[in-house]
Amino acid sequence: MAITISALVGKLFISKASHGMWARFEQAGDGSEILVRVGLVRDVVESVGTIEFVRVLPKGRLITRGHPFGSVEHGMRVVLLRSPVSGWIVEVNEALRGRPELINEDPYGEGWVAVLRPINYEEDAGYFSELTK
Repeated sequence: MAITISALVGKLFISKASHGMWARFEQAGDGSEILVRVGLVRDVVESVGTIEFVRVLPKGRLITRGHPFGSVEHGMRVVLLRSPVSGWIVEVNEALRGRPELINEDPYGEGWVAVLRPINYEEDAGYFSELTK
């Protein structure tokens, strides 16, 4: 059974493949493509502590579901950011460079990490379950 984008858009999901990353499906401004905004779930953020540094691969990189595309750091602790979907990085949250603690303050809002253009959202969606904040 095919998954419709309307069943996904605007909802917050956690992926079994991404180890603590949330995903929110969105439609591009002109409605022509599907994008996925991703970030760390609150439980992971709280277990890490105050995030002091964020590294993310640059725009234009192709990433694979379940594989690292960046990391967050607190002291000597490093947590890998694993992608919930396979696709292209189309945007990175540049605000995190100067204020990585945004992830702690607002993990589902201004603390998002990247926006991805999925290659096959229907396949990736099979790994998701809806997240309740």
